[in-house]
Amino acid sequence: MAEVDPTQLASLLDREERLRAARLARPSDRLSYLAAHTLLRLLLGARLGVPPQDVAYLREPCPRCGAPHGRPALDCDRRLHFSLSRSAGLVLIGIAPAPVGVDVEVLPPPETIADVSALLHAAERKEVLSAAPTRRAHVFATIWTRKEAYLKGIGVGIAADLATDYLGVDGQANTPKGWSVINVPVAAGYAAAAAIMQPESAQSGCDNERARSPTGREVIPSTLPSAPGTRRPL
Repeated sequence: MAEVDPTQLASLLDREERLRAARLARPSDRLSYLAAHTLLRLLLGARLGVPPQDVAYLREPCPRCGAPHGRPALDCDRRLHFSLSRSAGLVLIGIAPAPVGVDVEVLPPPETIADVSALLHAAERKEVLSAAPTRRAHVFATIWTRKEAYLKGIGVGIAADLATDYLGVDGQANTPKGWSVINVPVAAGYAAAAAIMQPESAQSGCDNERARSPTGREVIPSTLPSAPGTRRPL
């Protein structure tokens, strides 16, 4: 496997991305960030028909306070939506013609499950506690990724009250109105999910055919170098 050149990766990113990468203390974290964000630019650039370094981002207004720290979006074409997440060597990217959120997580240790489960919806806490000990980490991570994917999709992230919405382990019965949330198959030791706003709920469609998959949405898992337990979504 050829060695990845961080300088070459950084040359495709904008100033803010390079500054964020430079603030990461561990070299493996910096390389993971650079690789994931370069991959995102390559995918978006191919769909927009522009060089990856020319892809420009902005932040949408937060749906809670209106400040410009909501979902990341394209500056040049607001009809194409995307989301990025990375964790312990795995990167998940979602590209869709409607608001989309994705999340991937390495399965957590028991102490994390014990500490964070208290923040979940009561029904979700019950699902975690009732799971067999050998399955508890997977159940927790599945619930967490479904919840975070949805919250990223609506633009608030995990700063929201995690107990408000019930996403559960699976099933559309547990999906907030107007959204589809799916569990994404990934490598053993991880859980992942994607959330996309349904066409009737989206304010606008996407006329760029290169942005469409046959189902109207695209989720791309890809392995990239990273350190265990590190993740920094866009």
